[in-house]
This record gives sequence, structure tokens and C-alpha cells, in this order.
Amino acid sequence: MLDISSHAAVITGATGNLGTAVVRAYLTRGTHVAAAVRDAAKGDALRATLKDVAGDEIDPRLLLIDADPADAAAMDALVERVLRAWGRIDILNNLAGLFKGGPALDTGLMRELWDTNVLTAVTAAAACLRPMRARGYGRIVSVSAIGALKGGRNNAAYAMSKGALIRWTESLAAEVKVEGITVNAVMPTTIDHPVNRAQMPKADPKLWPSPEEVANVILFLSSRESSGVNGAAIPITART
Repeated sequence: MLDISSHAAVITGATGNLGTAVVRAYLTRGTHVAAAVRDAAKGDALRATLKDVAGDEIDPRLLLIDADPADAAAMDALVERVLRAWGRIDILNNLAGLFKGGPALDTGLMRELWDTNVLTAVTAAAACLRPMRARGYGRIVSVSAIGALKGGRNNAAYAMSKGALIRWTESLAAEVKVEGITVNAVMPTTIDHPVNRAQMPKADPKLWPSPEEVANVILFLSSRESSGVNGAAIPITART
């Protein structure tokens, strides 16, 4: 069993289908979670979904903080609030991301997916690394995709952004490896949730990993027990 009960985690993209599973997995293990939320309504829905594990007014284990992960000032303010509340940041999970298809020459789409899939991770990490470095400990895990490994028709912007996230993960891992901090990524294939089922009605979702399966890998990489893994991009390609 992973012991992350004393840890504090910052999560971007927490209101998505994967994000909800990841936050629940943390909360059920006693981790305190601060979620950067851009849409207040989605934040309220997340809190309602997780009310059974989110703590209470005396010990609020889930903080929903209005912050755009791509906004450096907003993420700096989020970090300060987390430090005031819990005194530490042990974990950053970069779950914010977007899939859109389009032609390889669509520069607008290229910029949109870069800002959403890469800039959010870099900005959130820049804010969270300061307290991690001060304590000499940290775990950063980002969500890339199997699609990062090969381009295809109408997939250039997505493949480029997710591929760049892996190269960034490797580079940052090399820079902080002597500071007690690891940086890794996961590369899931299509995740089984209602949105993907609706968009791909002819596909067989029994072959897709569940959000909980992906969450379990993320939690392992976010634990002390994963200290030997750094700069890795781990495929998650099937339900078992």
C-alpha cells in the first residue's frame, strides 16, 4: 500500500473525467488536494461528486482554487494559498489537456494545443518547484498520450504538443534529479469515459483503460516508493 496520507498535491485538470478519478484516489488515501479550477460550475460539480471523501470545515482535504494553470501569477497565488493551508507541496499532477484534430498547417490549432497541453504543465511546475526544492522532495507527473509517439492525418498539433510534453519531462527530470524530485509522464491510449464513448460509438471501450487504472499509475509515480523512476513516459494501453 502506498502511504501518501501526509502529502499535499496540486492538480490541474481536476474537473475532467480522469481528474475526478485521480482526486478521489488521493482523497481516499488521506492526501490533501488543491485543484486549480477555471470553471466554477465544474468545480462545484467536482466537490459534490467527492463530498464523501473531501473532509469537512475543520479538516478540508479538498481545496478548489480559481486559477488558470497557464497563468504564472495565478499559479504562484495558488501555491501560496496551499502553503498557508498545509505548509507543503509534495505532488504536482498536470492533467489539464485537450484533444482536437485538424490539418498540419493550422497554426491556430497548433497554438491552442501548445498552450493547453504544454504551457499549463510548465507554468504549474515553475510555481510548485519552489517549495519542492526548498524541502528537497517532490513528485511531478504529467499526462501525455500514446498519440505523442507518431503523427497522423489531422493529428499534427496534438502529436506535437504531447510529444513536446515528453521531451520537457525528460529535460526537467535531468535538471532536478539531484534535488529529491522526480518528473515523469504517463501515455494512456483512449480512456474509457462517457465523452470518448460518445465520440467513438463504433469502438470497443472494453479495450480502453479505465480512469481508475490510469489514476493508479499516476499515484504510484507520485509516491515515495517510485523514487527509482525519473524521466520516464509510461504507456497505459489496455484494460486488464
